Amino acid sequence: MNAPKPALQLAGQWAIVTGASKGIGRGIARRLVAAGANVVMVARGEADLKRTADEISERGRSGQTVLPIVADAGNRDDIAGVFARLRAEVPRLDILIANAGTGSVRPFLDIEAAEWDRIIGLNLTGTFHWCQEAARMMRDTGAPGDNRAIVVVSSVRALGVRPGRLPYSVSKAGLNQLVRMAAYELGPLGIRVNALSPGLTATDLSLSNPEFFEEQAALLPLGRAGQPAEMGEVALFLVSPASTFMTGANVAVDGGESLW
Repeated sequence: MNAPKPALQLAGQWAIVTGASKGIGRGIARRLVAAGANVVMVARGEADLKRTADEISERGRSGQTVLPIVADAGNRDDIAGVFARLRAEVPRLDILIANAGTGSVRPFLDIEAAEWDRIIGLNLTGTFHWCQEAARMMRDTGAPGDNRAIVVVSSVRALGVRPGRLPYSVSKAGLNQLVRMAAYELGPLGIRVNALSPGLTATDLSLSNPEFFEEQAALLPLGRAGQPAEMGEVALFLVSPASTFMTGANVAVDGGESLW
């Protein structure tokens, strides 16, 4: 009898994390590296990406790869360039964490077309292209029985209504349906697709208004905001052999925020 595989061990697997230089993406990338994965970190800001990649590399094991790639996660040409490079340089792809995203707070009547296009273009259209290209590479480089998983970082904002967040909420609601459709169609290839939906999380962006942040955190059932490391733990579960019978699911990690 074969010994069971460690549930949260990703040694030898290759993962991509978009939006990996800060916040939730950084928390997820750190956790995957700690679990033994080789991690390709993608972000637009070269200085932040290099600094984060260097810090994460120090946590890795001998022979483990942390590869930073500067790219705009919402630009189709950049996405194609990343995958062309990966097909030439890495042996396989097992995991995608599609995390890159953006948003704003603006009243319905004040939203301009350019702002709508920017948010939908990165959060929804860009994520579609990442998932499609990753699934193609997984199909081409994997084998039956491999652990292959895509996690799309959505948001609890897709589930409820908060004034001023229309483009962001719509983009995340679209992602939830993208996950369901992709899970159904990619299931026969052995590729699992799930969504992780954070609530209020302590990132550089959310902490830019500390007073508002603390007010919102106090309203949550658990009385505090989430941490990027906590999102990393759930993301690890969703891409690990511990969740091999999960696909099409949407996991809220929000301290109870979606109960409102």
